[in-house]
Amino acid sequence: MAHVTSGEFDTLIQLLTEQYGLSALHARLLQANALVSHKRPARWQPLANQLYQLSAGLRRDHPARYALEMLWQEMISGTTEGVEQETFDALAERINACLTEKFEVIPDRQTDLIAALGAYQHTLASVSSADIAYIEILLRASKEVAQFLREHKEEVIAAASQIEGFEHRGQLGVALTERA
Repeated sequence: MAHVTSGEFDTLIQLLTEQYGLSALHARLLQANALVSHKRPARWQPLANQLYQLSAGLRRDHPARYALEMLWQEMISGTTEGVEQETFDALAERINACLTEKFEVIPDRQTDLIAALGAYQHTLASVSSADIAYIEILLRASKEVAQFLREHKEEVIAAASQIEGFEHRGQLGVALTERA
């Protein structure tokens, strides 16, 4: 898992707060022993600051990290119910084809990687949001791929926006595989 920046972590907490509501999110974090204080903050930002410090931005083995990862995966699985797993598997294969065995970017495959990340972004964003898709890709990426994504974010978003005309989500993986 890649390390997230404080801004990316804030986005993650904001998205979780929008999904669950601040009260419910706080209660679930308390239930998971991720927080020490039972006092609920008035906004998501102080909660994000506290969780960032407790989990060291999802780098430290701490109940806060595990609780956030569980809540995030629960949210993702709820939003991607309509998309076939084979679609995501095919998109992941396209991304992995641009990487070495150590999950480093192959220099002459950067253009292909941008297109593959754009396709993954587009597919996930079509059932959730662009912010959720971006954070999900970062959380799943190796350190080097996450850095590549940050450096080429605009190009990846442009590649994602060029994928249009696929009315049925299941067709996306087939069309991408055929074009590859």
